[in-house]
Amino acid sequence: MVTYGMLQDFLQGAIELIFPDNCLLCRQFLNSRHQRQLCPSCLGSLEFNPALFSRQSTNGSFAFDQSWSVCLYNETAQRLLHNFKYNSKTSLSKTFVPLMIDYIDRHRIPIHKFDFISPIPLHPVRLRERGYNQSALLSHALSQHYEILHTENLLIRQKKTQTQTELGAKQRWTNMNGAFRIKNSTDIVGRSVILIDDLFTTGATLHNAAEILKAAGAARVGVLTFSLTI
Repeated sequence: MVTYGMLQDFLQGAIELIFPDNCLLCRQFLNSRHQRQLCPSCLGSLEFNPALFSRQSTNGSFAFDQSWSVCLYNETAQRLLHNFKYNSKTSLSKTFVPLMIDYIDRHRIPIHKFDFISPIPLHPVRLRERGYNQSALLSHALSQHYEILHTENLLIRQKKTQTQTELGAKQRWTNMNGAFRIKNSTDIVGRSVILIDDLFTTGATLHNAAEILKAAGAARVGVLTFSLTI
């Protein structure tokens, strides 16, 4: 007797035969439905933080209270994030999010102590050009997994800044001045929020976003990114 499960397996096998998956980076054939987007070799070339990385603003250099990053920005991470942000490979969130969840759980990051999970917003013009906010794809999936309120309505990106990748460290800070404004301060007074972004470089973007939230009355602001430049 042919069961529904057997039929599903047959159809899945036929789809994989006709439309085989290849590793996004090296193009190696992926012969298992559980290997999506990256082969084991390319996935293994990601350089994860060997220990819990946390930047605290004890010296006053950052407006956020703590930050965590899952992996270091090596060549593999660079290529993946470039595809994620600029080549419409939005499905990479299905690779990134489980790695972020594993990092959060393994290092016991107190994510449940935050009232909100919120992505770093894009300027409306850039959002129309790109068609999606890559950070929002990550933050939304994380909020669903941890059952924490997700919002994209705390901050507005009011300034169309120059792309940070084109700038040096000092220019990045200048570029981000006045980039954000609060949408509704009553939503954040006395509350805590963890900001999600794809990449931590100088911290200029995250600092400016956290600074606006703190000025509006946020009690605590944390930062979680997929990758970190060092």
